[in-house]
Amino acid sequence: MLALQANAKRNDEEPSAYVAIPDTPKGSSNFPVDDSALDPSSHVVAAPDAPVDGIALGRQPTGISHRRAHQRHTRRHLSKLERSIHEDHSTALKPTGNLYLTVLIALAGTFQDGWMLSQLNYRAFDSNCSIAPIAPGDCIMFPGHSSTEWTMAVTSWIVGGMLGALFSGVPADSCGRKITLLGNACVMIAGAGLQAASKTIYLFSMGRLISGIASGVAINVCNVLISEISPANMRGMFSTGLQVGVALGSLAVTTAHYALGDNATSWRLLVATPMLLGVVQVALMPFMAYSPVWLVSRGRTAEASTQLRRLYRPCNYDEILQAIVVSHDEERQDSRGDNSWKALFSAKYRKQLVIAIALCSAQQLTGIDAIMYYSSGIFAKAGLTDPRVGNTIINLIRTTFILVAARVIDKFLRKTLLCGGMAIMGVASAGVMVSLVYTSSVGCVASLAVYMAAFCLSIGPMAWMVSTEIFPDFLHANAGSTGELFTWLCNFVVGVSYPFVADPSALGNYAFGIFVGLSGAFVAFVAIVVPETARKTIVEIQMQFGITAS
Repeated sequence: MLALQANAKRNDEEPSAYVAIPDTPKGSSNFPVDDSALDPSSHVVAAPDAPVDGIALGRQPTGISHRRAHQRHTRRHLSKLERSIHEDHSTALKPTGNLYLTVLIALAGTFQDGWMLSQLNYRAFDSNCSIAPIAPGDCIMFPGHSSTEWTMAVTSWIVGGMLGALFSGVPADSCGRKITLLGNACVMIAGAGLQAASKTIYLFSMGRLISGIASGVAINVCNVLISEISPANMRGMFSTGLQVGVALGSLAVTTAHYALGDNATSWRLLVATPMLLGVVQVALMPFMAYSPVWLVSRGRTAEASTQLRRLYRPCNYDEILQAIVVSHDEERQDSRGDNSWKALFSAKYRKQLVIAIALCSAQQLTGIDAIMYYSSGIFAKAGLTDPRVGNTIINLIRTTFILVAARVIDKFLRKTLLCGGMAIMGVASAGVMVSLVYTSSVGCVASLAVYMAAFCLSIGPMAWMVSTEIFPDFLHANAGSTGELFTWLCNFVVGVSYPFVADPSALGNYAFGIFVGLSGAFVAFVAIVVPETARKTIVEIQMQFGITAS
């Protein structure tokens, strides 16, 4: 499942919400940096003395760029804005009401992502469709559809999400974060409208695909924007807001399932709801600010200065703008002649790439997608009279533990949380399997609740976090894109294969045994292969892979 969680994975920032999403991330840092970031001799970077759009800019006080200093001395994950400016400036930034409004408008897209994620996870949509005549209350969406057609409808959103996430960096970098989100809101409206008006499951699936594109773009671009405008004391809250937005969307649509009737009108209103979100987002766009970091990357420094004043209360705007300009120019200079894709797949970074792909795959292959897409059927098999109750409990647990994770995740070592969390997920998956075999609805709900809590505290948010931390700056964007590709591919594999694996003619009630085995395998992989990255600088992390400062 994508979890937010990411990106916007076009930038090397906070992990997005996991999603059947990707819980975001990652990167399209517009101008990557090369290995010289690890070279002590390369750390002296003089800021330009010349004015920028009329603003008199002096030199960096220490003679070394803030970005270089952070790489060598900072032992925590930084946002794009934090990496560009002095720590004192970052902590001194105080948001205006417009910054809160800008983030809130952007987060509307994450709510749509969560809504789409669990939209079809309602038993009556797909129950007893092969039995003729179809009884009232059964198979209320496109009566008579086959299991293959239903799987197509569910997974078409995943395909769209993959496309949206992978290509979101193009409009985000060329047109800007704000304009991209405006256009994406229109895509959101179109996708939901096509679903609501569709007469066949094939047109409905096309609408789901279009909505998936909107979901992928929304998560990634929102993640980028948050990383570029969040001051130090707000970054955690805003990044958590991205994940909470997805979780609240899932909880909202699960709650809306209680109001559904047996007629087509009710489900058409349900799938049309994201249109309202899109309309609200479009209407509020005039109040949304532009990213100063993006404006600097386009050479629009005067506008960047204006937006800084719009987003933050009075502070030393000129020095902050100067630091952003210096950081941008340094990245552009360092990236000249560099082939970051070639470096990514070279022997030098092969181990990091394998780890990133494995962690991003583990996020999906340990079973989260089977729960988010098909938990209604799982609860029904376990004997739960109303699977909607189970879905509500699971989504409440998810929302709660996302908030818990934001508070505690940096207090523990990465490997401790990853190994412990996935081990608990494996045990919980075994509990689901036993509950299905012995038809225990209480056991099934309890096992899935434990699974969800463990996921939110481990591989859910940490797949992207660790995958970002193990690479030097200049590889963040491409490594993030590669990891994101595997996230969506594994999401698709689970979404397509689980209904067939869980069929009585295949593994049936023992289908979760696959997730037990995979959880154990990934625990062993992390314990043996993945180095600890918590509380280490970029230079120290690279040294664990045998890459030393030249």
